Amino acid sequence: MKIIVPQEITSKIHNAVMESSPNEIKGALFAERLFDECFQIDDVYISQKCGTHIFSNLVNNVTYKRFEKRYFKKHKYDYLNHNYIGDWHSHPLFECVPSNYDKKEIKDELAKSNALFLIQLIVKDENGKLTGRCYFCNKNSELAECELIIHY
Repeated sequence: MKIIVPQEITSKIHNAVMESSPNEIKGALFAERLFDECFQIDDVYISQKCGTHIFSNLVNNVTYKRFEKRYFKKHKYDYLNHNYIGDWHSHPLFECVPSNYDKKEIKDELAKSNALFLIQLIVKDENGKLTGRCYFCNKNSELAECELIIHY
């Protein structure tokens, strides 16, 4: 699995991480499927509330639902090529590896959805630059690290 984060999305996420620091912040990732197992993030939802330095929860509210509706309408409801593919969150004080809470969260989300897979992007600011790691999970597997390309 390969995930590409274009410069515009990198900037949005990095700005949110910097504004919420030292607390975690979270959001949702929407992507264009470029070809099998290669996706480019083409929009990102940023939760309006940030969490503690320990963890953050995605606020799935009216604002999120409007964002999601606009995204799908913009892409003419082409769910095969433009869809929600998972969440992102920051680890400002920790390594960009999933905690036990993160692992449980992605598995629970996958179990209650009709998605074939979900990704979890974990990011942080390091010396003024957004860095991170991305993980993939399907219904039959444990989390595995994806190839991640972040454009600056």
